[in-house]
Amino acid sequence: MKEVDAKGLVSSLAIVGRMQGEVRRLAAFDKKRHTVPDRVCGATQAFLEKLCEEELTEEAEALFQAAREQFGYKRKEISLEVGAGFARLETKDFVLELRYELLEEEPSDYVVETCVKDVASRDLLESAPFNAAVGRRFDRLRCGLAGRVSVESVIDAVEEDESGERRVDYPSDCSSCTVTIEGIAGEIFVDGAVLEVRYGKLTTAGELMETFERIGSAFLAAAGLEIFLK
Repeated sequence: MKEVDAKGLVSSLAIVGRMQGEVRRLAAFDKKRHTVPDRVCGATQAFLEKLCEEELTEEAEALFQAAREQFGYKRKEISLEVGAGFARLETKDFVLELRYELLEEEPSDYVVETCVKDVASRDLLESAPFNAAVGRRFDRLRCGLAGRVSVESVIDAVEEDESGERRVDYPSDCSSCTVTIEGIAGEIFVDGAVLEVRYGKLTTAGELMETFERIGSAFLAAAGLEIFLK
């Protein structure tokens, strides 16, 4: 799963999770001296990066220690880099990144995004050691597309399905679409450059992959996207 080359369609694959919090709740926020951001810009993002230093460092270190213990990594097999609002845990089997960013639509809040990529195999994501080390912090599987997937063809495939089990929503220009399937949690988002399976709540990597399989069997082949099942 480090990089899928099926027909040159998929350029990258990652599992991602986003957790939201209030800037004023960060340990370093001083109500007497600090003001909650009211817009997103370079200065306010830098302010957040300074405030979140304690939380980011502690969380990244905890992930480092958990991964080292669960997988029995030696020093040369695992490393941790922590910077301004960003941390990168790199192991011989996967890379995990943490990033703090202000929420564009609500600058008084921030989002912590966890992204796991460059994974050695799908089995690792479903393994007990990985899920014990990383926990329930993912809500989407993101495929970066090297070529163009026709959003119109996805829409047509869903609309031509007469089972009534699938629903598709899209803007008038058909630049993207969101598909839901009866009886399966989450949704599929496609915009031609990205395909995301969005679970709707935080879960483990293993459960997210199981949901992907269920969605795949019910939708991807019918929409001409069977490449994602390989």
